Amino acid sequence: MSLRAGLAIVLLVIGCFWALRRPLVGVSLVIVLFHLNLRVFGAGLQDIRFQFYATLTLLLSYFINREELQKVDTTAKPPMHWLLAFLGICVITSAWAASSPSLAFNDTFEFAKIVLFAWLMMKIVQTEQDMRIVIWVTLASIWYTAFMARWGVEWDWIKESEIGIATGGTGIHIMMFFPMLVIMAIFGAKWEKIAAYFILPFVLDFMPSTPEGLRATFVALCTSMLFFWIFAPNRIRLKSIVPFAVAAVLFIFVLTPQDYWEEMATILDPGSESSAASRGVINQASWQILQEYPWGIGYNNYALISLPYIPEEFISNVGTRDAHNSYLKVACEFGVAGFLIWIAVFFTAWLYFRKVRKTMPKDQPPANLQLYALAFELGLIGITLSISTHNNNDLDTLYWFVAFSCALYNIHLRQQKESEPPPAPVKAPHEIVLKNILAKKQASEVVATPMSRILASR
Repeated sequence: MSLRAGLAIVLLVIGCFWALRRPLVGVSLVIVLFHLNLRVFGAGLQDIRFQFYATLTLLLSYFINREELQKVDTTAKPPMHWLLAFLGICVITSAWAASSPSLAFNDTFEFAKIVLFAWLMMKIVQTEQDMRIVIWVTLASIWYTAFMARWGVEWDWIKESEIGIATGGTGIHIMMFFPMLVIMAIFGAKWEKIAAYFILPFVLDFMPSTPEGLRATFVALCTSMLFFWIFAPNRIRLKSIVPFAVAAVLFIFVLTPQDYWEEMATILDPGSESSAASRGVINQASWQILQEYPWGIGYNNYALISLPYIPEEFISNVGTRDAHNSYLKVACEFGVAGFLIWIAVFFTAWLYFRKVRKTMPKDQPPANLQLYALAFELGLIGITLSISTHNNNDLDTLYWFVAFSCALYNIHLRQQKESEPPPAPVKAPHEIVLKNILAKKQASEVVATPMSRILASR
């Protein structure tokens, strides 16, 4: 065993033991390992399922600390209910998978681990401080991913093909948290502003460095920032002008090479680039598959049955072709019912972010929770266009946002309840009777005093 592998195992064991005592540490550990992608370093690390072991430890920690955790109400909200229903659809459609039921069941099990982590996160993140810690653990991990994309490759620590998180979709993942970075840079505490401004250039530098999803990442950035200007109150827009201007100048004139903008120009003319041009053909094949299999073909069975529907010139080098559209992939693999449930997951998550964001007062500075809700809402909306050109329906981050929506709303409800004035104490029956007698006596004395004065004057 190499020194690097031994050190990674020691750190994993220490983190797991700490997580047994502090469930929030377990949540943070899973998030960090998701970004570190230690398998790319080789040296035996590729054989260790770091995130899986951390998730098992987190589950054990939840049961060990369950009595303490249940002191706070963490009731699952509709987004989580819909997510569990979608998991059920994954299981059901695997039974009649068109090509490989074993593959469908195996990938459903893998997806169940994502859902389990989301559910545990919802139960464990119970306070605004907990949410703040999870956010900053994620942002710090994103900095690592962006740093390695540029300098890890530059210094030969990793290969260019090993950039990003293990599941793929790194650009979409980072863009879902980009609005949070902007919010922290504008409204965070002093140290948060410094940290956000430090991370932002690395994230912007990542965009032309990533080997996958260049256009999708750029579209997600533009979409989230557009809705930032639509949803944010005027005072937030005004405060964001300078940071936006600085970031735009840095991104356009410093961090991006000329060929980056030439590739971005193909967004407006998809037919000029072969990969973009193939999307229309693949989408037509997806519609045909959906018509023939309205009840679904089973989890990740798309690539196995799509070949007869796609012209040979659009088949990939490995002899298969996937959907390259998250919406159509979900519809084909889980049927119309599964697609509607999947959409309901994220629509309700957006509604719950919106509920918290709409409580933002007009005459005073927004609270942290309201700013978090705005950032999460923008992150979720920002990817709606981008995932129509890539298979991102398996991306962990999508389902983290379901947990965030439930946890954020539960924290919001508790804060509202704590800010309400306490109800007046309930008086005992004999106290009420005595009070009525005294009130009648005082009233009779008030009437008797003027009468005595009239009699005296006569």
